[in-house]
Amino acid sequence: MYTAIVESALRILCKAGYRVTDLIETKPRCFDIVARKEDTILLIKVLYNADSLKQEMASDMKLVAKILNASPVVIGEKFKSDYLERGVVYNRYGLPVINTATFYDFIVEGIPPMVYSAPGGYYVKLDSEKIKDAREKKGLTIGTLARMLGVSRRVVKKYEEGSDTSLENAAKLEELLGEYVVKGIDLLNFVELEKIENKENTSNLEKSEAEIVEQLKEIGLNIYAVKHAPFDIVSEVSSEEKPILTGIKQVREIEKRAALIGRVSEVVSAKAAYIVEKKVRKGVSSVVFLMKEELSCVSSPKDLVSLIKEKYEN
Repeated sequence: MYTAIVESALRILCKAGYRVTDLIETKPRCFDIVARKEDTILLIKVLYNADSLKQEMASDMKLVAKILNASPVVIGEKFKSDYLERGVVYNRYGLPVINTATFYDFIVEGIPPMVYSAPGGYYVKLDSEKIKDAREKKGLTIGTLARMLGVSRRVVKKYEEGSDTSLENAAKLEELLGEYVVKGIDLLNFVELEKIENKENTSNLEKSEAEIVEQLKEIGLNIYAVKHAPFDIVSEVSSEEKPILTGIKQVREIEKRAALIGRVSEVVSAKAAYIVEKKVRKGVSSVVFLMKEELSCVSSPKDLVSLIKEKYEN
């Protein structure tokens, strides 16, 4: 089922004109597909049962999305014991969870989901301006509309200030006003990507790899460690420069891992570098290999970017 969902998602993205790459060659991973169309970047995690998404994975996904200015989305078919419904957005650790049909509607047809699931049932977002305009056109006061709805004046005032409501209340409101007042849910801006702090946890790194992180920090880079991705850290240089997806783990098949980082960097238009202790046997497209010893000659983020650009051009 997992493979079928991945294949469906890839077909949907290609149909909509997205450039895509999948990451199913590597584990563990906080996202399975990276896609881009113009300025829209999607990080997609695929799970048959979305309930299996762990908080650590979700945190890594949101961190990467924040730095790459991307939109994280989880695609699945079940949530706990229930099947996901078409047109409904579910929530797992602050990430939007939808089924394949909802994803198709949004990506290909441009139809946003209208309903979201939360404790207590299904809810919708209201168009506050439409509600106020429709009420005034009908010559209704806030109090009159409140009595017709069977709610307090305070509730109606909240509706006109942008408060959400249940699916049942929204249907009753639309019937009384004769106006469609439900707003679509913007999946691209669903996640509240809070301010992220530098994550410098090197507990899962070898001594030499932790030394690389320290060298990059001394150069002046903002370092974010990512445990569940093909790259080990994301380095921010400046607001004018693209972030650097960086590999530092000295694994056996380092070229294969670097190639995966390169594929991601090409889609998101980021720089890609792999810092190694020994020379690699062959180069990898879109990825610059830097010897660990070369970092000692770099004194600023600007110098590092210049070195990466020089090596890339060569």
